[in-house]
Amino acid sequence: MALHVWVTPLAAQEQKGSSEAQRYSFTEAHLGTIVRLVFYSDDRERAKALAKRCFDRVRQLDAVFSDYRDDSELTKLCKVAHKQATPVSDELFAVLLSAEKISEQSNGAFDVTMGASTREWRRQKQGGSSEVVGSLASVGCQALVLDELQKTVHFKKSLSLDLGGIAKGYIADELAGLLQNGGVNDLAVAVGGEMVLVGSPPELKGWSIGLEGPDQKVIASVELSEVALSTSGDSYQFAEIDGKRSAHVLDPDTAKGKQDRLNVTVIAPTAMQADAWATALRVLGVEKGHALADKKDSIEVMFAPAQGEVVTTKGFPVLTAR
Repeated sequence: MALHVWVTPLAAQEQKGSSEAQRYSFTEAHLGTIVRLVFYSDDRERAKALAKRCFDRVRQLDAVFSDYRDDSELTKLCKVAHKQATPVSDELFAVLLSAEKISEQSNGAFDVTMGASTREWRRQKQGGSSEVVGSLASVGCQALVLDELQKTVHFKKSLSLDLGGIAKGYIADELAGLLQNGGVNDLAVAVGGEMVLVGSPPELKGWSIGLEGPDQKVIASVELSEVALSTSGDSYQFAEIDGKRSAHVLDPDTAKGKQDRLNVTVIAPTAMQADAWATALRVLGVEKGHALADKKDSIEVMFAPAQGEVVTTKGFPVLTAR
């Protein structure tokens, strides 16, 4: 559920003669979005091998988290977990455990149990009627029973899960970890709108990241390093339903897409956290979202509404006008 975040062309950030390491950029389409790796290495063949390892890992994790695939681990879990406690992979358990915690901390604004509503939204986007969506209600993450010792998942009732607001962040973290384990110290990973930024281009203090408003225009830039970032909004993923613009971010209270035009950008220690919090705060809106975000030491947030002033939390990096 995270929006594309515009990245300053990285070639323009390089300084001549500052390092023997060369810049490499690899891009592939996965997960219904674009996965991009940018990093510095002094070994071309090793760089290519690392990129291949990363994209192979994306395919592996898609087979875990996808709610589009009948053969994914998530889809299979949803068919049986209401009947019995079901063992799951470490990856799926980690995402569900984080989802449960952020759901609690956001008072239910982040909710992965809205899979049925998500599928209904997709159906309406393709031109189906809207007769059902009003009757779909959020189940809530309290219906998930997670056993950390046994790594099992049990549903208190039949559920359909949608990990679109957290799994891409987890994947971005995984790819950054693979690159770092491969000896890469300066890297930028982007999985759609979820980013991990480590080190910097030569002779710079960080990566220059452009931040978009709801109209797809870059409104400011920030220089970041050693953090993750995610933006949630409706600039790219929306539908016209009953004559109204409906974001792909669904409100658990109504089971409908948000209709106000707003981008929320979150900076956090991990992309998984940034991804989920961007979704939760997009649901809450500027006033409630800002009040909650200002109480969280682990995140910094920028709210960019289509109408009105940009609002940030106290510790959000200084914005450079574009």
